[in-house]
Amino acid sequence: MAYLLRLIFLRKIIAGNRRTVFIRDVISHLKKTLDILLILVAIVVVAFVGLTIFGVSVMGTKTDSDYFEKRYQGSTELTETRILYSFGLDTIQWEEYVLKRKVQLDLKKIERDSTISYHYVDPKDSLANYGSVQFVRRDKSLYILGEKHHILEPKKYHNKHLSQFPFDLYELVEPYDDANGPFLFNPDYGLLNLEVWSAGKQMFYLPTDSKINIEKELLRK
Repeated sequence: MAYLLRLIFLRKIIAGNRRTVFIRDVISHLKKTLDILLILVAIVVVAFVGLTIFGVSVMGTKTDSDYFEKRYQGSTELTETRILYSFGLDTIQWEEYVLKRKVQLDLKKIERDSTISYHYVDPKDSLANYGSVQFVRRDKSLYILGEKHHILEPKKYHNKHLSQFPFDLYELVEPYDDANGPFLFNPDYGLLNLEVWSAGKQMFYLPTDSKINIEKELLRK
């Protein structure tokens, strides 16, 4: 009887060990499956993030392209002819200005939402630049070679043969020695004159059919 009881006890122990091994195997398989699932989830997350970044990049590139294309389409360009009259100091009478040079130029006027640019170039040589100005609509300021100018005296000069709008007198915001002097400008016409003190010159930008007597009406003012 005791032998039978020991035999039964041994069988229970063996059965228990088998169940323990089975459970361990099941847990081991579950862990492997969980690890695989975690790896798959990580791959999916990385792929999703990568696709999202790529999509945003593509959309951003397209948006930038559309933006600049719209800006370009939103600008208008107009070309007019101007005659540049350059006066310099007389070599004999140093206080008198005489005509030194007369040049035909193209005025390229580019209008955008916030600015208007004016470029005075030689029609035979586009690299020959005779002045560039940028007008800022918001505050009516002017920039020449990066230097800011503001209105010194509004409606300083008006000549209906040049423009239906009066010309404002501008000056440099932060003047310095040998800086250019005040000049006349309106957004419709562009520059009317420039006074280059460092070179002892006064320059006037007039239409080809202008009948203005520069010396009497502009130079002596």
